Amino acid sequence: MTDSKANRPPLILGEVLFDRFPDGRQVLGGAPFNVAWNLHGMGYHPCMVSAIGNDEAGQEVLRSMADWGMSAEQMQTIDTKPSGAVQVELKDGEPVYDILQDRAWDYIEPPAVEDYSGYSYLYYGSLAYRSERTAKTIRQIIDQSQLPRFVDLNIRPPWFKESWVSGLVDGADWLKLNHDELQRLTQMPCDTRENVRKAVDKLRTAHQVANFCITSGSKGAFLATSDGDGIEIAVTQPNPLVDTVGAGDGFASVLLAGLISGRPLRQVGDAASRFAGKVCENHGATCQDKSFYENVFT
Repeated sequence: MTDSKANRPPLILGEVLFDRFPDGRQVLGGAPFNVAWNLHGMGYHPCMVSAIGNDEAGQEVLRSMADWGMSAEQMQTIDTKPSGAVQVELKDGEPVYDILQDRAWDYIEPPAVEDYSGYSYLYYGSLAYRSERTAKTIRQIIDQSQLPRFVDLNIRPPWFKESWVSGLVDGADWLKLNHDELQRLTQMPCDTRENVRKAVDKLRTAHQVANFCITSGSKGAFLATSDGDGIEIAVTQPNPLVDTVGAGDGFASVLLAGLISGRPLRQVGDAASRFAGKVCENHGATCQDKSFYENVFT
């Protein structure tokens, strides 16, 4: 771990919410929260910046963070708004997600941080950009912190507009998206690796993004760096496959951990694939067993 970022925690900003299932189950999540949870399990002590309501769900978030040992120092409480929730319904056996509107995480204020130099990376996704208040906070932190940015694009209609792209990704150090999202943003075919390279080059030129992580489900992932041809990452087949919830968040967590610790990118990509496969052997996006997060890079 030779990189100067190795001892600095990442700043993770965005939604924390509960997935509510028809049978009454509630599962704590949200992509930024999943990434923060995983990073903490790996020993990287992220600073989670989000907002909860003054309600039982909000208290459950804080209890879960405390039990896991995560800092809630930059968690905000919005008295007038409920905590985040996603209503999950099954239609013809397939889950349909209703990400409920006007929730506490739509009103995240800038954190009480005077000096951002103590952090390694700024991570955020695109869903939190749906509200003007939180979008303004994201833009403000980008400007004030000047931290290298890891942007995890997650296009979830109707909570995405093409006009957001520049504000979200311009000048980012890393942009993670899947090949369908890459195709949507570039209007270019992404059916072959060569076409993916061309689409990446188009986005890089348009938005001055240094590096890309393109995930392609069962076809693995592609790390397109600014200084090389890119690295092919094979998928790790889970055995057994329980569910794929949180696999992408798991991949992003390990990629970010590897960047913070300054590890070789090939090692990091392979570790991210193994961990994503491991997540698929587990119910849900995260795990409360510390051993689940041991020896991620070996």
